[in-house]
Amino acid sequence: MSIAKKPFGNLSNGEAVSLFTLTNKNGLSAKITNFGGILVALNVPDRTGKLADVVLGKDTLDGYTAGHPYLGATTGRVAGRISGAQFKLEGKTYQLEANNGPNCLHGGLKGYDKLVWAAEIINDLGVDKLRLSITDPDRSNGFPGTVECTVTYALLDDNTLEIAYTASTDKTTPFNLTNHSYFNLSGAGNDDILGHEMQIFADSVATINDDATLQGRRDPVIDGFNDYREPVLLSSRELNIHNADIHFFLDNGRTKLPKAAAVVREPTTGRVMEVFTTEPGVQFYAGLFLSVDAPEIGKGGVTYQPKDGFCLETQDYADSINYPEMGGAILQPDEPFSSTTLYRFRAI
Repeated sequence: MSIAKKPFGNLSNGEAVSLFTLTNKNGLSAKITNFGGILVALNVPDRTGKLADVVLGKDTLDGYTAGHPYLGATTGRVAGRISGAQFKLEGKTYQLEANNGPNCLHGGLKGYDKLVWAAEIINDLGVDKLRLSITDPDRSNGFPGTVECTVTYALLDDNTLEIAYTASTDKTTPFNLTNHSYFNLSGAGNDDILGHEMQIFADSVATINDDATLQGRRDPVIDGFNDYREPVLLSSRELNIHNADIHFFLDNGRTKLPKAAAVVREPTTGRVMEVFTTEPGVQFYAGLFLSVDAPEIGKGGVTYQPKDGFCLETQDYADSINYPEMGGAILQPDEPFSSTTLYRFRAI
């Protein structure tokens, strides 16, 4: 694998941002910027060998800094929603920013998706990888504790995009990191995702109310509605926030080695994406709100419409700090965090 670096522009304060291109021996490539740890592009082949970019994104740094729905971003300190934008910890109440109705979404108004990460190219057992790192200070966005965090990207020769996370803290704090890429296996901007077949290996989901607030309840999947244990053609479902913007509890919970979480197939191109993770859950989001409030202009000037991309965000139960019986999205000083997610591609 090779990694190339080039300038991607400057922020309003003059800080320089870079774009890294990872290429494997089969010609697949991934473009990643250290602004927000964003996966900007991912080119993978169809059954004829033709490459196409399968992630939604922006052409320029300015496109990202102007605001976007977390396209390809590393989201934290807590990906997902903390209900009521507050929590109690060790007898103290912490108030967060309510940036999604009554809830705190994806870490607040200046989450990890809006930070410039330090970047270095490392070699791990003969594989070149891109390692991004940040120091998130105590009380940043209202959270306690200084967190040291890394995200490492690699494009392996078996056509796997590997994303590995580590973190440590000096105080107990909520913590839930994920990648928020929107995928479209027919090619980003070419079509909607309704022709995709979705399979998620989970028999229970996290119950939410109508504004997507987590309720601290785990319920079995319902046949014909939010049950994806067998492949489901997305056009066969009336997709809504209760079955297509929802956290699935994976069958094996948190594991030391990545286990199968989901498989997505796009019959026209033959592209298949398999998702493996050490995380105990995955958030499936079908891009229901793309361009609902304002046009979301993507790469090549395409306007992304609702259901033009799907996310499979590997993570823990976001609101574990308020519902500890539901998950473990809490970072402890004596328990460093590590997690790995694999997105593996093939064509049939």
